[in-house]
Formats: sequence, structure tokens, C-alpha cells
Amino acid sequence: MAIVWLAVALIFAVVEVATAVLFGGFITLGALAAAVAAFIGADLLTQAIVFAVVSMLGLVVARRPLMAYLKARHGPETLSGAYAMIGQNAVVVDPITGEHRRGHVRIAGEDWPALSRDGLPVEKGTVVRVVEINKATLLVDRVSVTPGHSAEGLPEGPSEG
Repeated sequence: MAIVWLAVALIFAVVEVATAVLFGGFITLGALAAAVAAFIGADLLTQAIVFAVVSMLGLVVARRPLMAYLKARHGPETLSGAYAMIGQNAVVVDPITGEHRRGHVRIAGEDWPALSRDGLPVEKGTVVRVVEINKATLLVDRVSVTPGHSAEGLPEGPSEG
């Protein structure tokens, strides 16, 4: 009977790896405990009780705190692609000339079509902040830059040359 419990443990271990919800893992532990009980000569009823107690104990007592720990450890979701640009500063490289007249901004070394959120024109060289993305167009607001600082707000170092 120990072989049957080991097979059950293997099946639920595979299920746990596939789902990672900390359910199959506790069933696996219960099946391993039942296999140990079978190996030492316990009857089928005792094996079933050991399986049920160990599995349920894990599910009831340990699963919730372990899931909370794993979720807390996960950290914030990382944005990628265009959505990672929201909140970043950019420089206007082609002027935005009106409410529905796109210009272009340079951000992360790439030029993107942009409109000002307030619909007013924005001149070339102006520092703007990306506040929204509408399809493939960035909506931007003007940013005031302190003299002697970069668009990111960092002090500019001595010029090379």
C-alpha cells in the first residue's frame, strides 16, 4: 500500500508544480505521511486517517500564512512597453502645434507621437511629462525644470569638451 500512497504523492506533487497554489503540496505531504504509516505496518484505516489529518492540518493551518508571505514577497507589478513611460519626462523634438496636431517627444532614446493634454501648443525643446497613453500617442504635460538641472531633476555635471 506504501507504493499507492507514493504514487498519489507524486501525482499531487506534479499538480502543485503546475498550479503553485499550495494545495497539491499539502495533499502530497499527507500522502507521504500515509506511505510512512503503511511502511511501518499500519492498517488501511489508520493510513487514511494519517493522510486526512496531515493534509487538512497543512491546508487549514499553514496554507493561508504561506500564501500571504508569497504574495507580500512578490513585490509591485513591473510595467513594460509604452505603459512604463507614464510618469517619465521627455523632450519635445517636433513641436506640438495645437489641440489635435501631434508633435513628437524623445523618451528612452525613441521618438513618440505626442499631444499636449491641455490642447495648447508646446515648443521644441520643452520638457514634458507623459501622463497618459491613447493608442500609440503619448499625452503630455509641461514640466518646469530648475536651471542647472536635467529633465529628470538631477543636477547637471560639468560640461565635457
